[in-house]
Amino acid sequence: MADTPPKSFIEQLAFKQLGENTWTTLHPPQRMGNALPIAYGGYALAVACKAACLSVPEGYHVYSFMGNYLGPAITDRPLRATTKTIRQTRTFATRQVEVSQKQDDGKLRMCLFASADFQVREKGSMFEYSRPPSKTYSNHMSVPSTLEVASDLFANGKIDKGTHDAFVKAFSVSASLFDVHPCPEGIFAQNLSGIAKTLPHKQDHLPLTSRTTADWFRCSTALSNPIDHLAALTFYSDGALSFCPLSFSHLYLDDSAACSSLDFALRFFREVDVNQWQLREISTNAGSEGRTFSECWIWDEEGRAVASMSQQSIMRVLPKKEKGKL
Repeated sequence: MADTPPKSFIEQLAFKQLGENTWTTLHPPQRMGNALPIAYGGYALAVACKAACLSVPEGYHVYSFMGNYLGPAITDRPLRATTKTIRQTRTFATRQVEVSQKQDDGKLRMCLFASADFQVREKGSMFEYSRPPSKTYSNHMSVPSTLEVASDLFANGKIDKGTHDAFVKAFSVSASLFDVHPCPEGIFAQNLSGIAKTLPHKQDHLPLTSRTTADWFRCSTALSNPIDHLAALTFYSDGALSFCPLSFSHLYLDDSAACSSLDFALRFFREVDVNQWQLREISTNAGSEGRTFSECWIWDEEGRAVASMSQQSIMRVLPKKEKGKL
């Protein structure tokens, strides 16, 4: 039986090297609110990113990380990452990464396939610019944490105890890994990430593609290794992109037959420091043919874009219930 993973982010993503290009996590992914023993996709992402970063020489910095989710990881066994060198020059490096889990029969089942691109840092830059958030959001110092928002809604009679407890169960692990302060201007602070789907929100009058949510976050554990900072941001950036179209529309996961990420494109624009507060804004851009396309942008406190994450996700319609026959 698998041991219970610790809640520290550093321990959650602790590695043991198995070979020149292969690592395994010391602990299985921690369960995060899913009714099934399926791991949050950010675990596989963070493991892949960390392995890729460990596989390049010192001085190379990741700027692009893209790939596909091939199947869900489960929460009773560690994750294994293997890298392959695709390109290695004096300026650029590219690594192929596979994340898998060993099955009961000893065979490996792949969960994620990705490529990571690295560059030696340039001595100067012709341009220094980035797009701002779509609207002005409250500062993290003036807004409560995620779990405090849930308690306030319950205390004010806007949600019942069952809804409050379901939210705490789903998000308590995330809240232990990261300090998160949802911005009151965003939808998630008003409907608890969609769990309280009947509550009105202040963006109901806007078209779906103009609706946003935002939060301030930082790692609960002080990180010192630059690779851990990258892994932590990668882990957090995966959150909510698959289900945000539901949550923006007074729906939740039980309103879809399937809702999960299919692919991802994470791009880093500058050095990452998740010991400091970061602002994340989430939006959704398109939905068709049983898929949605959503993205998040992340800025530091100086308003400089740090990273962006975009994903296509499956969004399968619930089957219609057949009418009973007399």
